[in-house]
Amino acid sequence: MLRAFTTVRNASSHSYQKTLRLPKTKFPNRSNLQKTLDQLLPQSSQQTYSQQYSKLLTKLSKIEQCPDDMKLQFLRENVFILHDGPPYANGDLHLGHALNKILKDIINRFQLLNGKHVVYIPGWDCHGLPIELKALNKLNDQLDRISPTKIRSIARAHAQKTIKSQRQQFEQFGILTNWDTNYVTMDPKFEINQLSVFQELFRKKLIKRQRKPVYWGTETKTALAEGELEYKEDHISIAAYVKFPLTEESKSVLGFPEAPVSFLIWTSTPWTLLSNRAICFNQSLDYVLIKHNGEYMIVEKNLADKLDFLSGFELVKDLDGNFLSHLKYTNPILKDNVTRPLFHGDHVTSVTGTGLVHTAPGHGHEDYIIGIQNFLEIFSPVDHEGRYNVEELPAHLRDLLKEESGKGRKVLDRTTTEKILSVLKGENMLMHHHEYVHSYPYDWRSKKPIIIRATPQWFADLHDVKTLALRALETVKFVPERGINRLSSFIKTRNEWCISRQRYWGVPIPSLHKRDDPDSVLMNEETISHIIKTIESKGVNSWFAESTVDSMYQWLPKKYHDIAHEYYRGTDTVDVWFDSGSSWNVIADWYKNVAGLQSQLPVPLADIYLEGSDQHRGWFQSSLLTKVASSGMPDAPYKNVITHGFTLDENGIKMSKSIGNTISPGAIIKGDPKANLPALGVDGLRLLVAQSNFTSDVVAGPTVMKHVADALKKFRLTFKFILGNLQETQSHGLIPFSELRRVDQYTLLNLKALSQETKKLYQQYNFSNVLTQVQYHMNNDLSALYFSVTKDSLYSDSLNNKKRLSIQTTLFHILDTYRSIMSPIIPIMVQEVWNYTPKEWINENSSEGVAEIETPFTRQWDSLQDVPSSNDERLESFASNELKILNIFTEKFNRMEDITKTLQVKATIYCSDPSLLPFTAEEMEDLLQVGKLNIEHGNRSDLESISLPSVDIQLLLEESTSDKCPRCWKHNSPSEDTLCNRCEEVINAL
Repeated sequence: MLRAFTTVRNASSHSYQKTLRLPKTKFPNRSNLQKTLDQLLPQSSQQTYSQQYSKLLTKLSKIEQCPDDMKLQFLRENVFILHDGPPYANGDLHLGHALNKILKDIINRFQLLNGKHVVYIPGWDCHGLPIELKALNKLNDQLDRISPTKIRSIARAHAQKTIKSQRQQFEQFGILTNWDTNYVTMDPKFEINQLSVFQELFRKKLIKRQRKPVYWGTETKTALAEGELEYKEDHISIAAYVKFPLTEESKSVLGFPEAPVSFLIWTSTPWTLLSNRAICFNQSLDYVLIKHNGEYMIVEKNLADKLDFLSGFELVKDLDGNFLSHLKYTNPILKDNVTRPLFHGDHVTSVTGTGLVHTAPGHGHEDYIIGIQNFLEIFSPVDHEGRYNVEELPAHLRDLLKEESGKGRKVLDRTTTEKILSVLKGENMLMHHHEYVHSYPYDWRSKKPIIIRATPQWFADLHDVKTLALRALETVKFVPERGINRLSSFIKTRNEWCISRQRYWGVPIPSLHKRDDPDSVLMNEETISHIIKTIESKGVNSWFAESTVDSMYQWLPKKYHDIAHEYYRGTDTVDVWFDSGSSWNVIADWYKNVAGLQSQLPVPLADIYLEGSDQHRGWFQSSLLTKVASSGMPDAPYKNVITHGFTLDENGIKMSKSIGNTISPGAIIKGDPKANLPALGVDGLRLLVAQSNFTSDVVAGPTVMKHVADALKKFRLTFKFILGNLQETQSHGLIPFSELRRVDQYTLLNLKALSQETKKLYQQYNFSNVLTQVQYHMNNDLSALYFSVTKDSLYSDSLNNKKRLSIQTTLFHILDTYRSIMSPIIPIMVQEVWNYTPKEWINENSSEGVAEIETPFTRQWDSLQDVPSSNDERLESFASNELKILNIFTEKFNRMEDITKTLQVKATIYCSDPSLLPFTAEEMEDLLQVGKLNIEHGNRSDLESISLPSVDIQLLLEESTSDKCPRCWKHNSPSEDTLCNRCEEVINAL
C-alpha cells in the first residue's frame, strides 16, 4: 500500500488531470438554429403557453358555478391579458414588427414568472385599402366589369396568404402564445361584433350622415380620418393675394362710391376660389382702408405693414372690425353677379395673411361651420380623383379647366393653379402670388397631398364621447408618461369621426338608399338588427352582391317588404380604425365564453395595450372611442398604454424600403454575409430589442449586432461554467445561508440585490436597464470575482468537501436567479440551460411539485428567500474586510517581479489580535488564490498598516519556497512532483 502511494505521489502532473473535477456538461458552446427551430422554440413558447393555459382552464372549471363577483376576483388575482394590436396582413414582417411582438412577449413572460396565467391572443388587421389595391392590381384589365364580390374574394385570399406567411415569421421570434387561437378582423364573428358596436352607437344617436368636408385621398379615392394623415413640413403651395370688389352699395356705406375698393384676402389653395361663398373677419381685430397705386383695399391694420408688395401705401381710414359685417362683395371669376356676405370667425387671426379669410364651406372644416351657421351653400365641384367636375363649373371656365380627354383638371396640379391665377389676373383680382412652404397633410398610404372636399359621409358624433374618453384616461398609466398628453391632445380636437370609406374590402355600413333619391336613407334600430342577423346567416359577402329588386326583401323586416324594391344596399364600408378599434370585443368574448362571466366584465378589459407611438392617433384612440361610445361609461379598454419608437439604422435614419436601409428580422436571426450581419439567432434578435430604450427609437446595424453577439456569448459561457460545475456532487440539497462561507454569503447577498432590482425594473418596463444590471453583475461579481476564486475548490476538492458543496449551493442559486431574470429576454438559451440542468437540483429545491416545474418559465421568480435583505451587515463587512485586502493584494502582486501567477505567492497577514478577524486563513487563501496564506500574531515595523473595521493588519507577499503541486498547481508542496496535503487526501480517498 505504501509503495503504491509513493508511486502516485511521484508521478508526473499529467497523471492527475483525470482526478480533477473539471467542468463537465454537454451544454453546447454555441446555439444551433435548426435545433432552436425544431426543439427549443416549441418547448419554450407554444408548449409552455399551452401548459399554463390548460392549468388556467382547469382552475376556471372548478369555479364554473360560482357567482361573477368571485370569478372576477379570481381573474384579477390570477390572469394577465395583454391585448395584441393587430398588424396589417399585407407584406413581409419588418424589424418594427419584431420590436413590437418581442416587447409584448417579454412582458407576458415576466408575468408568467410571477405566478400569473397569461392570455395572449394574436390578431391580424385584414380590411382596408392596401389589400384592396393588391386585388385591383390583379384585375387591372377587368376593372370595368369586375364585381365587388370578386374584389373581396381576391382581397380575402391575399390576406389569408399573408397571415400564413407572417405567422410563420412571428413563430420564429419565440412568442409565448397558441398561434392556432387568434383573431382576424375579417372573421364573421369579429365582423358581427363590430356591427354590434355600430348599432350601439346608432342607438345612442351618435351616428349621423351629412354632406360635409372631409379629408380626401385623391390617389386612394376615399375619405380619410385624421389618424390617416401625415404632415409634410416642406410642402410647397402657390399662395395668392386676391381682391374681392365691394358691391356698389357697400362702397357707398364706406364713403367711397366711385373708387375701386376691394377686400384683400390671402389663400394657399387658389383652386377653392370657385367655391367661395363668403369672407370671414374677426370682430375683435382692427382694420384699415388703404390706397395703393390708385386702388383701395381693406386689410387688418397690423398686417398691412407686413405686406411687402404694398410698400408705400397710404392709410385712408381706420375701420372697426364690427363695421365689416355690414359690407358685401362679389366674386367676378364666377360671373354670377351674386352679392356675398362677410361673417365673424374666431379662426381669423392677425398672425399671417391679411386678416380676411376666403370661405369655401365645401372645402374647409371651419368654413363649413360658418356655412352651416349662416345657411351658405356647401359647394364642392371636385370629384373623387381630385378633379374639377366640369359640369358644375361656370360655363365660361369649363374649357379652361378641362383636359383634352374631357376630364376636369386635377386641382392640385401646378398647371391648374396657374390657369386659376390667369383668370384672376384677367379679372383684375390677382394682387400678388408666391411660393409658400408650409406643413400640409398627406395621405399616409399613398404619400400624396390630400384635399378637403364635401361628400355625403357617415360620422360618429364625439362631442360628448370625448369628454367621457378624457375622464377614462385619468385612470390609465402611460409608459412613457408623455403618452397621455399626446393621446389627450388628439381626442380634445375631435368633434366627430368620419367612419365611412368608399371601398369594397371592409365591413359594410348597414344603410339602405332610395333608388330614385340616394340621399334618402333608411336606417333605424330595427333595420340594423335585421341586417346584422342576415349577415350573420348569409355572410358579409352577400351584402356586396348585386343589389337587385328581388334581393332586397331579405335585407328588410317584413313590415318594409312592400317598399323593399325601392331601396338598394349602401356601398360604403366602415373605417378600418373602427375595425381594429373594436377588437376589445375579442377580450370581452374570452371573459364571457371561456372565463364564464355572465353579468359583468372586468374594467378595464386588458391589462396592457402596447404599440408604436404613432398609434396615439390610431389604435389607442379608436379603441378608447369605440369602447366609451358603446358603453356610455368613462371606462377605457386598457389599464396601461405602452408605446415604443421606430427602428433606425446606425446613422440614425428611420428604416425605409424606399431608402434601402431596412434589416429584416430573418437577416438578424440567420445572418447576412453580404450586409456584414452576423447570425444572432432568435435570442439575439430578442436581446437586440431588449437592450434598447424602446420608448425612443431603436437602432440596429452591424456594429450593434456585433455587441449583441458578444453579450450572447458571455451569457452562454456563464451558464456553461455553472452547469459544468453542478454535474458532479455528493448532494443536491442546498446548504442554508447561515452555514455558507463568507464569500458565498457575500455573493448571494449581491445576487438578491440584483434579483430585487431587476424585478423592479421589469415592473417599470425598463428592460434595457435589466440587461445593464445583469451584465455588470455577470462581469464583475461572477467572472472577475466569484467564479475566479471558486475554481480551485470546484476542480480540486473532494465531492463531500463542505466548501465545495457551499460553492455548488451558491452556483445553483445563481443559475436559478439568472433563469428568472433572463428567461423573458432570451428564452431559447434558458430553455436549453434547463434541458441540461441535472433535474435533481430542480426537484430537490422546488417548493412546487415535480409536475409543476416542467418548464423554466412557470417556475416562480427566484426570490432567494433564505437570503437576508441586501442591506445585511455581512455585505458591508465582506466589502470592508476581504475585498479591501484583495484590492491591496492585487496592487502589491502587480509590483512583484518574475512572478506571473498568484499561485506562486506565499502571503502572510500580521495582526495584533487574529481573533478579531472575520475570516479564516483558508478563506483568505481561497480569495487571494495564493499558494499559501498564513495569519501571524504581531506586527512588523517594515510593513505599512492596513486599517480594517475591527483591527489593523499588515500584508506581506513573497515568492513561495514550496514546490508546485502537480495536481492543483499551488506552490505549497513539500518537494518537487509531490502532492500538497489537500490533493493527497483527495487522491487517497479516490
